[in-house]
Amino acid sequence: MTTGDYHNRIVWIIGASSGIGRALARELDARGATLALSARREEELEMMNTALRGRHRVFALDITEAETVARTARAIAAAFGRIDHVVCLAAAYTPMRFAEMDMAVARQMVDINLSGMLNVAHAVLPVFEGQTARGQLALCGSVAGYIGLPGGQPYSATKAAIINLAESLRVECRESCDVRLISPGFVRTPLTDKNSFDMPMMIEPEAAAQAIADGLLSRRFEIHFPKRFTYVLKLLRLLPYGLLLPLLKRIRP
Repeated sequence: MTTGDYHNRIVWIIGASSGIGRALARELDARGATLALSARREEELEMMNTALRGRHRVFALDITEAETVARTARAIAAAFGRIDHVVCLAAAYTPMRFAEMDMAVARQMVDINLSGMLNVAHAVLPVFEGQTARGQLALCGSVAGYIGLPGGQPYSATKAAIINLAESLRVECRESCDVRLISPGFVRTPLTDKNSFDMPMMIEPEAAAQAIADGLLSRRFEIHFPKRFTYVLKLLRLLPYGLLLPLLKRIRP
């Protein structure tokens, strides 16, 4: 197992109270990182920090509130002197067919998954520009954003937008920020527990956390896993629409 060193690194994990974020907090704690832990559920963050020997700091946060996100970013930078890595894993997901879509739930997914990511990026870039060390921003997309699969809306659309956002920020902000894209396949979390269909090559959150922790220290722009699954979807994405869309017709949401 690769265990890259995170000693003397300040890592802000957003979405740390459950799922991949919770597993990543444990992984990076074991690798020596100093963590700022954020999510909406402050009590769960405090319990997790206690389990990690109280080494870290908790900053409760709703990423849909832009001013709160900006204020929290400044507070974390002031508390630790800098921020080395920001990993935004916060997400909302409710499976639904498009014809039966609950628009209030759909808007909430867009607010958290896309607008929240924009809020985080907009908040941390000025912090990175004001510090000597170049910071890293990792945004969590999904392989669900690779291709427009039947039954994937609106979650897949938000993840496709995050892929686009990360790509553009990678180029536009390259002087002050090292932007990374995280693209998980199926990971056993409270979000995937909502699915009633078969999820091929599912992995545990601990495996996802290890892949992310290793990937953030690499030079790769995209951290995607499990590769046996993600490479298949990447190959499908290369097909022309004349071949791809007939294949997608065979998929039933």
